[in-house]
Amino acid sequence: MALAAVFFDVGDTLVEGWAPRDTVRGLMRDALVREYGAREWYERFFDADIEPQDSEAFRQADRDEQLRQETLRWYEDWFKNAAVGIDDVDLDRVRSLVSVPLDLVSALTPGAADALRWCKSHGLKVALVTNTLSRGDREVWEDWRRFGLADAIDAVASSHSVGWRKPHPAIFQRALDLTGARAEETVMVGDRLDADVAGAQALGMRAVLRRTAYTAPQHAGHVRPDATVDSPAQLPPIFERWLAPISSRP
Repeated sequence: MALAAVFFDVGDTLVEGWAPRDTVRGLMRDALVREYGAREWYERFFDADIEPQDSEAFRQADRDEQLRQETLRWYEDWFKNAAVGIDDVDLDRVRSLVSVPLDLVSALTPGAADALRWCKSHGLKVALVTNTLSRGDREVWEDWRRFGLADAIDAVASSHSVGWRKPHPAIFQRALDLTGARAEETVMVGDRLDADVAGAQALGMRAVLRRTAYTAPQHAGHVRPDATVDSPAQLPPIFERWLAPISSRP
């Protein structure tokens, strides 16, 4: 089956070089202060473990439930447990404000822009499929407008907006639906064997692992990517081989 679509992970695939945590906190604080003024709960909120991975209920849940994402409910639970009044606070607005624009806290991976534009120039549909706690589809689109690359992207499927995190099939299916592509004519590119490679291959997609020097060793059993690269710059020759259906290759 000829290649028709390419899905990209974002963090440590298309962007890298993350700003120090204190820098990110400062930008989040500034955004909240502009909207709500000074509040005593900001620092506690930044320090909080919003996601429920450490809870007993999470540990007892089945795999699907562990991949469910309900950011606004998690926010609401934290504010309630922290005894912070939220009568004048819009939680979805807080979520958006703390989603600091990516260009302020990271940089494009060398070769990423060229890889995206190569895909578009060869008629491939491009989607971003990304696990994020607070950043939704709207914020992801804004990130790529700021990078000057929104015109190289056809669709965005963020775990916040979809409600499921990779490797759950729902987030990949959302990207397939948005692009109109079939799994067998799609390739996923990402830096995680479990979330990106295994998740995509389970639906019948090809998958390319972006290897990084700073990624911890990954153990995903029998999972084997269809290709491995160290840089997005190495992707076009791989995609070139997959553009023509097997029956038409010499």
